[in-house]
Amino acid sequence: MRVFQPRFRFASTRIERGFTLIELMMVLVIIAVLLGVAGPAFQESLRRSRLQSSLNDTVSMLSFARSEAVSRNGPVAACASTDGASCSGSAWESGWLVFVDDGDGAGATARDGVVGGSEEILRIGDPAPDEITVRTANFPAAGNIIFIESGRLDRDQPGTFTICDARGAAFARAVIVNVSGQGRLAVDADDSGTVEDDAGNEVACP
Repeated sequence: MRVFQPRFRFASTRIERGFTLIELMMVLVIIAVLLGVAGPAFQESLRRSRLQSSLNDTVSMLSFARSEAVSRNGPVAACASTDGASCSGSAWESGWLVFVDDGDGAGATARDGVVGGSEEILRIGDPAPDEITVRTANFPAAGNIIFIESGRLDRDQPGTFTICDARGAAFARAVIVNVSGQGRLAVDADDSGTVEDDAGNEVACP
């Protein structure tokens, strides 16, 4: 005869072990060290990226405006804009417009660098990233630039677009626009640590 033997299942004893205070402190110290090393490098990389992006946008704006003037066989201008609809101020980092500056419509004047009347807006530029400034030097007007049908600058006066961030002029980038309307990147010809504008002077940041 088979004797029934009850089976008992005992719950396994599991020891839960958490972090000790010392271990937590060590982890926090390691995190702080990593942030101290990587944080500034990341910030520097981010600034370089923002500066380069704004430089690229400026070059693209100028190239587009000049190309449109040639293809349309008429004046095309770019101007600083704070609202994406009208020309205003000289802080290009707030935004910009590229438009047909042909004096079309009531209240508009051809080749004045100000959009008005029925003048067609061709492109609207977004504001630059935080800390970025985009300003001009040596052009007839600080807030606009005009290309005529040949692609040349309207008044044959070269100038410079300077792009800066919080680090100042030593890190600034610039685009020089010559009388033919073509742009080139500014260089530090005298090895002073700061690039020079079209007149050979070190660029300045606001």
